[in-house]
Amino acid sequence: MATTYYFLSAPTEQDVLNWFRGQAEAAEEHPNDDRVLLFYRQYGPLAQNSDGSPDATMSPLVSIFFPKVRRSALWTVGEVHFLYKSKAGFPDLERLRKRFQKWLQDHPVAWERQQDGREGYGYYLEGGIQNIAERVFALPTGSTALEAGQYFVAEGAGDYVLDTLCKTLRLRGVSCS
Repeated sequence: MATTYYFLSAPTEQDVLNWFRGQAEAAEEHPNDDRVLLFYRQYGPLAQNSDGSPDATMSPLVSIFFPKVRRSALWTVGEVHFLYKSKAGFPDLERLRKRFQKWLQDHPVAWERQQDGREGYGYYLEGGIQNIAERVFALPTGSTALEAGQYFVAEGAGDYVLDTLCKTLRLRGVSCS
C-alpha cells in the first residue's frame, strides 16, 4: 500500500532529505530535476514489469518531491512517497516509514481535511492540494511562510490551474509572472 505525506517548507530547505540521510538505513540517492529517489538496495532488488520497465510498487523505493517556486509567487507542497504496495514485502522499510511519520507528526498540521481547514491556513493552499491531501504538515520554514501569507500549490498543478489561480491572486494583490 503506497503512502504519501505532504509538507510545507521553503524551496531551499532540505529538512526531509536530511532526516532520511540521518537514519541508520542507508539509501542510494538518485536525483533529477523534480525529485530524489531513494533506493534501499539492502531490502531487495529493483523489481521489473514484464516489459522490463521498473516496477516501483514492488521495489524498496521512496521518492521525495521538494517544494519549488512556480510562477515566481507560488511554492509547491513537498511530497514524500513510500512507493511499495505491500507492507509485508518490506518490513524494515515499513518501520522506516513509521519513524518518518512520527517525525513529521512532531510538526504542526497546516491543513487537515477532517478538520475542514479549521486550523486557518487552508486559504493559502491552492491549486488542487486540498483535493489530494488528507493532511499537510508545516516544517519550520513552511510555518514561517504561511504566517507571512505565502501561497502553496500542488506539485502537479498544470498551466491552466496556475493561470486561473494567478488571475485570482492578482485580485488579492499577489503578482505571479
